[in-house]
Amino acid sequence: MPRKNRLFIEGFPHLTQLKGHNGEPLFREENDYTAFELALALAAKRYAVAIHSYSLAPERVLLMVSAESRLALSSFIQYLGRRYVPYYNHRYQRYGSLWENRYSCSPLQASTYFLIVKRFIECNEDGVKSHHSDGLSPKDIIVPHQEWLNLADDEVQQHRRFKEFCCTPLNAALVIRIRNTLSQNCLLATPAVSKRLESQLACSLQARHRGRPRKYTPSNIDIRINIEQHAAAFLRQRGYQQVRLSLIENEFLLTQKNSTLLSPVRLRRDGTTGCLRLMTDTHSQQSMSRIWYSGTMFGQRHHNQSLQQSDQVGAEAFDMAGIDIELEQLVLQALFFKQLGIAEKTELHLNMLGDPSALKDFRRALDTYYRPHAHLFAPEQQEELKFHPERLINSNDPLLQLLATTAPNINDHISTDSQQRFIRLQLALNQAGIAWHHDTQLFPRNEYCQIVFEWRNNDIVISRGGRYDASASRTVGYPIAACGFAFLIGPIAQLFDKRKVELNSTSSIDIVIIASQPRVAVQTVLLARKLRQQFPELSIMTDSSQLRMATRHKNSRNQGAKITLEVEGDGYSLRLYKAKDPEYETTTIESIGDHLGKILWFR
Repeated sequence: MPRKNRLFIEGFPHLTQLKGHNGEPLFREENDYTAFELALALAAKRYAVAIHSYSLAPERVLLMVSAESRLALSSFIQYLGRRYVPYYNHRYQRYGSLWENRYSCSPLQASTYFLIVKRFIECNEDGVKSHHSDGLSPKDIIVPHQEWLNLADDEVQQHRRFKEFCCTPLNAALVIRIRNTLSQNCLLATPAVSKRLESQLACSLQARHRGRPRKYTPSNIDIRINIEQHAAAFLRQRGYQQVRLSLIENEFLLTQKNSTLLSPVRLRRDGTTGCLRLMTDTHSQQSMSRIWYSGTMFGQRHHNQSLQQSDQVGAEAFDMAGIDIELEQLVLQALFFKQLGIAEKTELHLNMLGDPSALKDFRRALDTYYRPHAHLFAPEQQEELKFHPERLINSNDPLLQLLATTAPNINDHISTDSQQRFIRLQLALNQAGIAWHHDTQLFPRNEYCQIVFEWRNNDIVISRGGRYDASASRTVGYPIAACGFAFLIGPIAQLFDKRKVELNSTSSIDIVIIASQPRVAVQTVLLARKLRQQFPELSIMTDSSQLRMATRHKNSRNQGAKITLEVEGDGYSLRLYKAKDPEYETTTIESIGDHLGKILWFR
């Protein structure tokens, strides 16, 4: 199979990597670093390559460079080898190649990833201690990129702002993404830019997951039901109480102000509205409450009368103002996706909105900024400017994309307390081992404040939520803290179908009792009645069918039974099989209660 062509995109900076042959160190003494830096300066000058950052370590060399052409970049790398390798071989009395095969190369979207990759290189965030550049130092090698110059007007301020950026919490998801794109010679860019370039170049630019593709598994029509059952059991185990919501809502509490009537009867649009109304009607539920709901929501497409049906399982928590409940819900969602086996396919996106006054000031600034250009907007864009101007920032319209580059930033309106709160949440997520991405372009359609988050698989949103203290307080009539999220069952089911992941059915049966022979069928029924009286919380089923014994045991396992009891022919002795354990224990009908009590004490 021919090797993959190295990806080069004109006008983009490129992150490149060199490694030693067979793991041999590239640098052994301090003079080696000096020699390589001299080779860098000469190669950059010879082939008109701009070096923006570098990191030299015995394990590898990382460079972020801008070259005029693919040939210039290749010649630059070749010159480094012709200049440094003879020096290294002569100094350490060796011969042959020093580099491991070809150099790795990954183009990157400068507007989004330049500072992130520069931090990745100069802060040793790949876990390798190195000899590296520092901002614009050394000046005879480093050439400032436009993204660096945009930090401030003078060099001192540029360094200060970059140091402040490097002091923010580390995002593990971005580090993994940089590693994957570099190792696979792929593009490091936003999904929108990646799609546009893929259509232009007619090839895939996204990093692939390791290993062979999963074998095809036919989609299961019951997969949505299974996901809902998993979510329900998962939330119950974590102290969330189920509530029933009305299908018909009298009014919408969290939707945009310009919503049109869908019909004389307003169908339930979101679960949060029903939960808030329940909190208003049930005062005893308002202190430190955790509730969950499930059902179908009927949303409306923007500027369209058609209804969109969405199945959700949501959770809401009230009267908890700290970041602990936000962390709890984010950890809860991460663990749920891990149990489903799709954690590696998901990515958490966060954004800080500040308090309601900050978001209001931000929208006012956007309105002032966009208003002089409003006569050029389409009718729907003018409507968004009136109610939700932040949506114009993410528009695909070329004019709005151009205006978005200099539009006001929400961070300029967020208070110091909100920023510190966000940093504490980021540090807590790092401590919990949850990878996250600070998405400054993430804005909600509902009236959220402080934090808003989404779990995504590429462009597919599988869960979303945030804090909504202001709207909750307005609804109940006095100050109250509120935070919640919703699992979107449809997108999760699509993710399973797309990735061909099998979902194990929830365990609905705890104990299955099998009659080994027809003459002991009565004993199985009596034993089941006895155990139900002793363990009323357990689900117990009997099997006195005429199927083969191996088939009945298989059926018990397929139903998720934790314990299988086989009544032997004497009607007195029992064989006890535990789930996923091929060996069995022997006991009697008289002592089975005490035996099960020791096994199922955690119930």
